Amino acid sequence: MWALRSALLLRSAAGRAMSQGPARRQRPPKDPLRHLRTREKRGASGSPGPNTVYLQVVAAGGRDVGAALYVFSEYNRYLFNCGEGVQRLMQEHKLKVARLDNIFLTRMHWCNVGGLCGMILTLKETGLPKCVLSGPPQLLCGPTRHQNTRMRP
Repeated sequence: MWALRSALLLRSAAGRAMSQGPARRQRPPKDPLRHLRTREKRGASGSPGPNTVYLQVVAAGGRDVGAALYVFSEYNRYLFNCGEGVQRLMQEHKLKVARLDNIFLTRMHWCNVGGLCGMILTLKETGLPKCVLSGPPQLLCGPTRHQNTRMRP
């Protein structure tokens, strides 16, 4: 009799547990710099490169606004030209500013560099360890010449 009663109690307790659904496991917090570690692992393994490369037009260009392109793959992210309003447009299109690797400037004109100051401040605020700025030779003049920044002419 005692064995029958304990078996019924176990069965009813199991039924209650199954009706409530499985207990959810807490996920560990995401590492904010996991994409950098992924890139480092890729370099060590020697894989040839990404399978697919995507191109997104951030700004099409107009009378006062320059064109901006966002080229990305599973490993690298590049921004070509950083005109005024590009940061807002990237946020509207759900493009990740914090994962940029390189910013390329095609010419030193306000429609191509107008949003660069804000972009650099945002990248600094997000904690991005490095983002290479590449552009024409006029880019390395004035206050940027003596600062500890990584730029490629």
